[in-house]
Amino acid sequence: MRSASLCLAFVICFCLLAGLAPDPAAGWEEDRLFDLRYLYLPRADFQDEDGEIGMESVRIQGMIPVIDSASTALFGGLSYHGLFLDYRGLVPDLGEGFTEKDLARDLYVVDLVVGGNHDWDENWSTLLLLYPGIHSDLEDVDGKDFYFSGAALASYRLSDSLSLSAGIYYDDSFGHPQLLPLLGAQWRISGSLSLEAFFPQFFVFTWQVVPRLAVGLKGSVEGNQYRLQEGSPWENTVVEYTEILSGPFVDLELGWDLFLRLQGGWVFSRQFEFRDDDTDDKLFDGDIKDSGYLGASLSYRY
Repeated sequence: MRSASLCLAFVICFCLLAGLAPDPAAGWEEDRLFDLRYLYLPRADFQDEDGEIGMESVRIQGMIPVIDSASTALFGGLSYHGLFLDYRGLVPDLGEGFTEKDLARDLYVVDLVVGGNHDWDENWSTLLLLYPGIHSDLEDVDGKDFYFSGAALASYRLSDSLSLSAGIYYDDSFGHPQLLPLLGAQWRISGSLSLEAFFPQFFVFTWQVVPRLAVGLKGSVEGNQYRLQEGSPWENTVVEYTEILSGPFVDLELGWDLFLRLQGGWVFSRQFEFRDDDTDDKLFDGDIKDSGYLGASLSYRY
């Protein structure tokens, strides 16, 4: 399984900022100019290896319009994602002289996001996005730490309450270039109910209880590949981490277009693998047992 959650989230965010959404409002999941998110995943056992691992995740992302005319818009943005690890009782075959403390504990993604949108008429729009970035432990950054991704997307407005999107996504993370399809939908079911989905990345069902309070259910796929410092403890090593998050959330409007989200639920299909980037061989088979999670986020939405 593979994922590039930050990149795909930016795809949706830019679509909304460029006017592809049928009715941008507080209910839309990625209609955000700024987002700060924290996730806590308590220690869980590895399925096939000794030991356990806990994680904390911090994500900060933001964007600004550079050019915004009647039919064309250009945007720029930046995304930071830190993954902080807590090993316990882990005994992989590290080789002579290495112990658990030599394993990477802090992993990072820093992506630059640039893109543009053009409205062809009142229904059709197209979007192009590029997002080069660094995915590593930031210990000895070189050209191997840089990854490149991009997306092309078309959107069609069926009505004031329904918009559909389709496109392709290019990514050279996880060791080899790939082209993946993208399919999205935003549906304002009623005045208080909305459904937003962007496959294969996420789906969100939201109920606006009162103007300042919404509740809902969300499922999302997340993950990244990170290049590690050479010789610590292996040569030419990468970490591949993926997971699926699912569960309820509560959104509170604090005022001034600021929203606080409290969320939790279940995380499953978790993989945390050390791999040799030359041969793609597993150095450590890190399937992690399912567990719960908690999170909170603060976002600015227009």
